[in-house]
Amino acid sequence: QSAVCLPVFRFLYSDEVQIGPETVMTTLYTAKKYAVPALEAHCVEFLKKNLRADNAFMLLTQARLFDEPQLASLCLENIDKNTSDAINAEGFTDIDLDTLVAVLERDTLGIREVRLFNAVVRWSEAECQRQQLQVIPENKRKVLGKALSLIRFPLMTIEEFAAGN
Repeated sequence: QSAVCLPVFRFLYSDEVQIGPETVMTTLYTAKKYAVPALEAHCVEFLKKNLRADNAFMLLTQARLFDEPQLASLCLENIDKNTSDAINAEGFTDIDLDTLVAVLERDTLGIREVRLFNAVVRWSEAECQRQQLQVIPENKRKVLGKALSLIRFPLMTIEEFAAGN
């Protein structure tokens, strides 16, 4: 735990900050916990500079968790512009249901609905495994809950819809 607090203490006593990809989240958490807004700002700035399609969903989840609406907004914009890369990134299937819903509610995603649907199916399979549920259609629908109704099935061709799982 002392290693986690080290960047905070260094910042408090010297105004120096050394933030890296492996320490930024714990530093942000600690800065928020101990109400050090200047250090929070450094962490958020670091995250903004390092925002990419392949980490946008992970950062969106963290931005929502840490109540950082500006960072969350930037993540959503990145996801809109790079939807295909973002949903194919490793971290996509790790997001929570509320984050998935927040993304599916958007009208600005740059992807065909069938590809989005396939990504949502992948997410539901991962969620079934996290909840130790058998990966069957009934359980996939159950873990998706309200997210399933956000898929715009009418935007799919009959062939795309018929090929879906």
